[in-house]
Amino acid sequence: MTVTGRRQLCIYIPRLPIERARRERVDAAVPVGRPLVLTRSAGVSDVVVARDGQAERLGVRPGMTLAQALALAPHVLLVPDDPVGDRRALEQLADWATRFGPQVEVLEPDVLLVDVTGCERFFRGEENLARQAVVGLARQGFGARAAIADTVGAAWALAHAGEEDVTIVPAGQTRRWLAPLPPAALRLDAAGAARLSALGIRTVGGLLELPRAGLVGRCGRPVVRRLQQALGEVFEGIGTRMPEEVVQALCEFEQPVQARPAVEAMAKRLLGKVFARLRASGRALWCLECVLCCEQAPPVTLAIRLTRPTGAAEHVAGLLSARLERVDLSVGVCGVVLVARQTAPGRPGQGQLFEPAAAEPGEEFSQLVDRLIGRLGGAAVRRARAMDDYQPERAFRYASAEEPSEMRGASADAVVSGPARPVRLFSRPVPLRVIARVPDGPPTWLACRGREYVVVAARGPERLETGWWRGPDVRRDYFRVSVETGEQFWVFHDFGGQRWYLHGVFA
Repeated sequence: MTVTGRRQLCIYIPRLPIERARRERVDAAVPVGRPLVLTRSAGVSDVVVARDGQAERLGVRPGMTLAQALALAPHVLLVPDDPVGDRRALEQLADWATRFGPQVEVLEPDVLLVDVTGCERFFRGEENLARQAVVGLARQGFGARAAIADTVGAAWALAHAGEEDVTIVPAGQTRRWLAPLPPAALRLDAAGAARLSALGIRTVGGLLELPRAGLVGRCGRPVVRRLQQALGEVFEGIGTRMPEEVVQALCEFEQPVQARPAVEAMAKRLLGKVFARLRASGRALWCLECVLCCEQAPPVTLAIRLTRPTGAAEHVAGLLSARLERVDLSVGVCGVVLVARQTAPGRPGQGQLFEPAAAEPGEEFSQLVDRLIGRLGGAAVRRARAMDDYQPERAFRYASAEEPSEMRGASADAVVSGPARPVRLFSRPVPLRVIARVPDGPPTWLACRGREYVVVAARGPERLETGWWRGPDVRRDYFRVSVETGEQFWVFHDFGGQRWYLHGVFA
């Protein structure tokens, strides 16, 4: 029996991705009565990554194609998977979990580890501490299971394989509580679990009954190490995570102020302090929160979300002034608080001696989008996002302009690897008249919109086909042709209608 003297809390959030997506849609005032499914692009089709309870009861399960899921649940609400957002949500929950212990570690994709040694006295016992963690997460929209044990491995095993929302393993009784669990609860890899299954070992207790001397040879060193970590024979600690410092600035007026110029001037002054602290720490602003404190009314909160992190204080000041123009200040403002709610690593740049440094590529466009959102609202401004899809008409999606490209997963903004695509792609292919030497070969002459072209060079074919689950069959041979005038066209032969079309123009 090994007693480590430490007490470790494991918080397991099994449905974090789907619950995070559900919570964000509730915050955006989107109806939530429909089943929710997270999807991810996989080659030429989309697959289900996660689903909520409603979709699960309808038979939807992870790994099936989107067509199969829609056949079972036609009215399902589809949301693209967002691993970056999931990781950010888990990190925010880790900052929240520091109330239960000073050391918190994130284990992606859905686990928080907390060293709660000596902290139970502040919560009237370990069970109350773990239960407060579960209840607190439930209030934020996340279902969780929690376990406290002598070791990280034991707490992880009970949180994942246990049947109760809260499990407390008394000090020194780790072996007895682990015995009935399946070996996979020891955090084994696929090879280790398969080896134990081949040996007929169905529980951790069965593993403990084997002679320790020959265990490495029979089960492998990784299995033995995980067992030793769970029993406390090999120390496994929890890393220290320091919550990100919140950059903020505030000011109080001597008496309530109703004059808009005075409030705007104070807000800009505080904004300068916020950016000075951000520059000193090498950070850039992504989301700013402005709180107007009123003496006889609830505080007014203005959130400014940028499409990309920025260090331009003048740009954010203009957005803030535009938001303040629509706020009723007749109740009187007694204080202003600015909080850098979300930041990102800043991009180092070389300053100029006599002239200001040029704007980064895309920065001016992002600032324009920020101003449009400030005037029209995020729902009214949309942009196209590239998708990982071989069919040109489906290789994009429209998303809110407030959605930064850095916050999306790789599948959302990835460009399909392969031959280059034209700069200009027509929404509807244009019919062509074509002459070709062989039926399946490239054209040697083509006519489009009253003009005739002689083809001098052609590259291809590139065949694009879709499966039956994508709707009407698509079977095309694409060619990149150069004409005698120097232009380059992207044309294809449609095998369904046996016709030629112009689909795009290269620069």
